[in-house]
Amino acid sequence: MAMGVAVLLLQTSEKVIRTCMTYVLQKKTPLTLESLHAQEKSERKKTLGYFLDQLRLRADIQVGFDALLEEFLTNRNYFVHDIWRVPGWGLESPEQTVKAKQFVSTLIEQSEAVTKIFLGLISAWQKQVGVPMNDLSDHEYFPEIDNIYRPLVSQLFMAKDN
Repeated sequence: MAMGVAVLLLQTSEKVIRTCMTYVLQKKTPLTLESLHAQEKSERKKTLGYFLDQLRLRADIQVGFDALLEEFLTNRNYFVHDIWRVPGWGLESPEQTVKAKQFVSTLIEQSEAVTKIFLGLISAWQKQVGVPMNDLSDHEYFPEIDNIYRPLVSQLFMAKDN
């Protein structure tokens, strides 16, 4: 069950990161309908690693957060593509099962943290440009994003000096 939860959280994290890279940390400004369609078409099959590389090109990232992103990407790739590379991974012995559960638990925690941070970035951007939240702001998840993660955005993401 935890592996299924991890898959769903990973998909959510990736969608939130893609949304940030499309709308918040735009490749080209101003974003037009034509450029949005072209960008979506060209980035449709791009990897999470590509979007994190693009993030680093568009913003200076706080060192600790960048380390979290790098570890998250590595763990995500092991989980999705090569689970046997995880040290001690297995389901054939109690020891292996403990290692597997620890890895999946860590991945879930990383995915939740990354998602919340990027949602904080989206929330800060929405507030800055005046995009209304509508029905989502009442959801139990969003007060935490607005109260904890939105204030961290300026510490984690800095404008590039170019």
